[in-house]
Amino acid sequence: MAFLAHHHSGRVRPHHHTSYAALTFMIILTGVLVAASGWAAQAATPAVNPQSGSVGLSGVVRGPAPSTAALILVPTSGTSTSVVPITVRGTCPANTFVSVMKNGVFGGATTCQEDGTFSLLVDLFAGRNELVAKVSDALGQYGPDSATVVITYNAPNVGAGSSASQRQLFLNMAVTVVGGNPEEVIRRTISIVGGSAPYAVSWDYGDGETGLVTATSEGDVTNGHAYDRPGYYTVVVKVTDSRGNSAYLQFITIVNGALTTAGGASATNTDTAGYVQLAWPLLGFALLLVLAFWLGEWRESRKLAAAAAV
Repeated sequence: MAFLAHHHSGRVRPHHHTSYAALTFMIILTGVLVAASGWAAQAATPAVNPQSGSVGLSGVVRGPAPSTAALILVPTSGTSTSVVPITVRGTCPANTFVSVMKNGVFGGATTCQEDGTFSLLVDLFAGRNELVAKVSDALGQYGPDSATVVITYNAPNVGAGSSASQRQLFLNMAVTVVGGNPEEVIRRTISIVGGSAPYAVSWDYGDGETGLVTATSEGDVTNGHAYDRPGYYTVVVKVTDSRGNSAYLQFITIVNGALTTAGGASATNTDTAGYVQLAWPLLGFALLLVLAFWLGEWRESRKLAAAAAV
């Protein structure tokens, strides 16, 4: 304490050995060291995550899965077509992914737009096709399925008495969404089934770039592409066999992006910044406490001086 009780009168008297100047200097020096260590830790931490060749960590709180189903508006159920691919359009919960299944097989995927609509190209099997749209969020949580839409594909190159499964060319893919980092080659694998070899495989990567490779037989075809910027890209693959038959597959590629604030600035190490912001109010409070003790002792000294003069 800054005051002591007088042994005879019990009155409070000043403690003349307290060095307020030294105490204040130590508090200020401590504040400077705290701020310097916080800023050094902040500067040593990468401001942007993830970076090329590193792993970016972020916390994700799992929310509820989408509760609203997509609705296929085009095509209408019960119709038929002799041209593929067809365009499947409809409504969906905004900012979700939409996958269309044909007879239980993955037929393509796209993103639901902010206006709550989707549109994608879907190839069909010869004969009856049952189309179902599935919605999912970024964590892979699926919502309810859409109502089934039935459409018949009258394949012109499938003759009477022939096996459609042997003659028809179609594509398949094990995953619906592929992801990676900017400026890194993202590899995707599709499967070619049916048709007649060799095959011309055309890739539209969704960023204005295209690619063309040749497959000499049925089976898996792997292709890689690097994207300059983060975002969602719709990739369309077209395969044409030696007889001129074509098949299509559309899917999504997610390119990871930098963590940014709402205004677009790069995110910083929030733990270090918060530590520094918390330290300054505490130091200010300590300085005010020292000032309060000094004023109290000064006031008591004035009282004692006035009493002694009387």
